[in-house]
Amino acid sequence: MFNRKLFSFVLLAALLLALSAGAVGAQDKKVLVSGRQMGSSDIPTLDPAIAEDVPSVQVIDELFVALVRMNEETAAAEPGMATWEVSDDGLVYTFKLLPNVPWVRYNAASGQVEQLTDADGNPLVVTAQDFAYGILRSLNPETAAPYQYVLSPWIKGGPEYASGEGAMEDVGVKVVDDTTLEVTVNQPSGVTPLIFGLWVTMAQPQPIIDEFAEFWIDPANIATYGPFALKEWVRGDGGSLTMVKNPFWPGTDSVPQSKIDEVVLRFLDETVQLTEFEAGSLDVAEMPDAEYARVSADPKLSAALFTGPGTCTYYYGFNVEREPFTDARVRRAFSMAIDRAGITEQVTGAGQIPAAFFTLPSLNAAPTSEMFPNLGIQSDPEMAKLLWDEYLTETGKTADSFQLTLFHNESSLHSAIAQAVQQMWAETLGVQVQIATADFATYLDTRGNYDVFRAGWCFDYPDTHNFLYDAGWHSDLITENDTHWSNAEYDALVDAGFKAEAVEERIALYAQAEQILVYDEAAIAPIYYYITNDLTAPYVTRTHSLITREHYEKWDINK
Repeated sequence: MFNRKLFSFVLLAALLLALSAGAVGAQDKKVLVSGRQMGSSDIPTLDPAIAEDVPSVQVIDELFVALVRMNEETAAAEPGMATWEVSDDGLVYTFKLLPNVPWVRYNAASGQVEQLTDADGNPLVVTAQDFAYGILRSLNPETAAPYQYVLSPWIKGGPEYASGEGAMEDVGVKVVDDTTLEVTVNQPSGVTPLIFGLWVTMAQPQPIIDEFAEFWIDPANIATYGPFALKEWVRGDGGSLTMVKNPFWPGTDSVPQSKIDEVVLRFLDETVQLTEFEAGSLDVAEMPDAEYARVSADPKLSAALFTGPGTCTYYYGFNVEREPFTDARVRRAFSMAIDRAGITEQVTGAGQIPAAFFTLPSLNAAPTSEMFPNLGIQSDPEMAKLLWDEYLTETGKTADSFQLTLFHNESSLHSAIAQAVQQMWAETLGVQVQIATADFATYLDTRGNYDVFRAGWCFDYPDTHNFLYDAGWHSDLITENDTHWSNAEYDALVDAGFKAEAVEERIALYAQAEQILVYDEAAIAPIYYYITNDLTAPYVTRTHSLITREHYEKWDINK
């Protein structure tokens, strides 16, 4: 473990390494400017233990590398910072780390990425202890890591430690030597390797975190080791974040050295992204759904358009602690009153698929409408009105008895959908609903305080368990669930689905759980499954991610 007080920078070594690696001159610098996955608001955090949102994780995944790397095109587990072996019983994972990967930081004064060194000038390298610290910090209840609940069930002693009832020493994380980490898990599963690809398991620099606390992620303080380093972070709406190639990253088959020198990520709404892409100010942009028809018909823009499967489900959550959504009939009525096909055809209009279930149909062990045509939630305004009228008659209330608010984070797309749903609820149920918005960070912190909130869940690993458990609907995770809903029968079905070995059995159990979630109890209203639509300049060679994270080190620019 290194001592932050002894840090010094070795500029000469950095310059020599950059030259020996064939660093290009400033006039030949390859700079990619992208708005993809960033949204219009500032990134909430770059702390691997604290992140819970797509924009933050996108950057973290490039600054740090987990033990396991999820291939962005196949979602398969590949070596990240380590290769691994598994015991015969599937419970003990032994990771062998890449040796001599240094901690680095961008020095604004020198304009170089530099190694961190000890007092003797030796590079401070990433060790198994750094990974152990990162995992344990993410599990530590004092850290209050939002994704603690996803990680803790997998690791022996994790649930107890995370809840404050167990000791850190009893967690199944063991440092064998500087390059060997042993982790004991709670049960064997084919999903387990992908868990060690989550950002909450990444190595974290303890001395820097100890010294700077929450400010350790500032560009002047942060230490990273991945294919990119943090150069600049312009905070706030309309800001940007710049990553610069890390010349000290050794490069592997699954995480190569970057061909691009800098990646500038800008915080822009989709409509602004399209305007700037057409003006040549962005190399990669998300396409506004409302512009799909125009873009598809334009010869130049259509050639830049990529359409592929999405990784998320768009849904509305009902706060079951606020009337009238304390009644499941009301929640089902509001869900049935949403014309999902109308939204995907007339509002988004870019190929999204109306959702009857919450789980993405592409995931392992996912129930689908084709398998279970009589299950799930459907748009049915007549039944919605009957259920709503039944509730009003029983309670003696009227449609105008409630002052309801629908909440979403700032986005032209979310606004258009909210206005459409607002009109549907007014026409079908006679209810006037107000719409409220906030920046992304505020939205994440406060959405559980509203009657209805917009949300999206994107898979962390490609298995139904990630949707039906990790998304927060299980009672174990009630503190993570902004609807405040729980159901014992649902819990039992999800638990059984996870433990079942046969895929067919898992699917059947998960289908029953879905029926409770989206129909019987209607805690949420799934609306549609995302589709990926983005624009890429013709001089950019790239991969197209299916995991909500782009691996820019595999891209290139050829102008």
